[in-house]
Amino acid sequence: MKLRKLDKNNRGLTLLETIVAVGLIVVGLVAALSLITTSLFYVSNIYDRLVAANLTAEGIEVVRNIRDNNWLQNRVWNSGLADGDYQAAYDSMALSSYNGYPFLLDSDGPYNYASGTVTPYVRKISIANLSNYEIRVIATVTWQRRGITYSSSAEDRLFNWK
Repeated sequence: MKLRKLDKNNRGLTLLETIVAVGLIVVGLVAALSLITTSLFYVSNIYDRLVAANLTAEGIEVVRNIRDNNWLQNRVWNSGLADGDYQAAYDSMALSSYNGYPFLLDSDGPYNYASGTVTPYVRKISIANLSNYEIRVIATVTWQRRGITYSSSAEDRLFNWK
């Protein structure tokens, strides 16, 4: 008789326990999915910043390579490095006027302006001749992600030390 009485009093308790348990599971899943989404955004953001930093450094290296090539060809050290805004691919031996076009990513991997898939990265190389023996080079890479514009910039001074 006592067993039957306890069973009768606990009938609604299992339904309430089930609802609470399902609620806790849903809260846990929503928290986990939110954490995963945020983590993926930050991983993507870090990747973008890494690519932009490398493209920024590459822009300065292109200008340095042009200067060094001028020395090897017995030309004036800053030939082709007039004041202005430019763009150049990694293998360029001359600068092109800046037009704001984004980089293309080739299937082999290098970023260029000739072929490949359009990327969000735009690089501008600004040159200012400060004197007969010094130029300032500023490379800036900008990109957009989720409607926010990001930027990476580096400055270097190149000298006629030869």
